[in-house]
Order: sequence, then structure tokens, then C-alpha cells
Amino acid sequence: MKERFFACWFFVLLISPLSLVHEGQRAEAPANATNVDSVLNTNIPEFNLNEETIEVGLKRLASGSAAFAMGFEHELKSKQTDPPILDPRLTLHLRATTVREALDAMCRADSRYTWSTDDTFINVYPIKTVNDASYLLNRRLMRLDLKELSDIQQGLWAIVNQLPPPREQVAVAQIGIGVDDSYPPEPWTTSYEDLTVRQAINRLVHHMGERGSWAFTGSRDFRAFAFNRQGFLFDSYN
Repeated sequence: MKERFFACWFFVLLISPLSLVHEGQRAEAPANATNVDSVLNTNIPEFNLNEETIEVGLKRLASGSAAFAMGFEHELKSKQTDPPILDPRLTLHLRATTVREALDAMCRADSRYTWSTDDTFINVYPIKTVNDASYLLNRRLMRLDLKELSDIQQGLWAIVNQLPPPREQVAVAQIGIGVDDSYPPEPWTTSYEDLTVRQAINRLVHHMGERGSWAFTGSRDFRAFAFNRQGFLFDSYN
């Protein structure tokens, strides 16, 4: 039985204070980045969901023969104390398909979601957020400076500290067994310009490794990220 998100995850709360902006060198997309288009066009002999959620389907797809990095944004509850949102159960039987077609089919079946690509990532998120400029992942950073990062929490601090007002709340969900959110040991310094928070999270997680993936969940009054350098292999989010 799957454990529920808020029952089994320990959270480190991050609330933005004022901070200094550090200077750094602008970074471009990694030269050895995975070609997302080639991943999307990868042939899959079959793809099945049997009364399972889109979360299960994305995990199955992202960890299959065409493994890729993913960011998944759950539909947020209104309040932390609200009961979990019940995801619809999907049944799909696709033959001689592609990663792109499987993503399209899942988003048609669970019409709450849409998807897009960014650098090496496939991002799946609620379709109702697409034109919402106030939604955290859509907010824009004119510049993001990262200085001597040695873990993902420092990266989240940098994002919330360098966003213009209003201040944002986020938390880090720390899971124990089987999940690795570690960074390479050498401190990382770089800068980016004119990107959304979603793009910034993608770049923070890419530094973990080519398969690094993330999830965003919770409620409008308490939001949390989880990270895994080994891929989209989380057990549960709600």
C-alpha cells in the first residue's frame, strides 16, 4: 500500500528573506544534454495503464527504455488540511506508439494536465496554470545567480530570494530510502537570465545528473518540492 505524502515525508520549510545577489558567469544549456526531441520520438512497442493514475503512467514512461528527466506539478489542494485530491483512474492500451503519443494520450485521458519540454526536461503540469502569471512555477526571474551551491536547498533559497515581491513559500520534502537528492561534491557557481521558476528548477535538478527529476505538490498555502537524481522514481506525492 502506498504511503500518503504528508504522512511519510519530512519537510524543510523555506520562506524568502531579503538576500544579496551574487555575480556569476552566465551558463548555457549543457553541451551533452539529452536530445528531448529524440526521446519524444522513441518508439515504444506498447504502453498500458490499467485503472492507474497519470502519476503511475509518467513514472512508467520516464523510467522505461527511453528514460528521461521529468518535472511533475500536481494539482494543488486549496488548503493543507483538505483531503487528498483523488486522481482519476486511467485505462490505456497503446501499441506501436512513441513517448510523445503516450504523453498526449495520458493528458487527454486526465485532462487536468498538459506537457511541454525545456532543455533536457519534459514538464507535466496543470493546464489551468498555463496563463496564470501568479502561479509560482510561471513567475519570472530576470536573473538568477547561484554561488557555490552544494545542495538543492541552497538552490531553492536562491530562487525565492531573487524573485521580485511577493515573497514565496516553498518546502523541501526529504525522503529516506531509495531517493537520492545529493549534489556533486564540488561547489557550483553559475548565472541564468530571464527564465521562469519552472526553468530554474529544471536547471537546478539537471546539475544532480542527466536523469535528475522533481515533483511539486501540496496546497496553495503549503507547497513542497521533492528531488531525485536517479529519475522519476518517487512512490507517492499526495
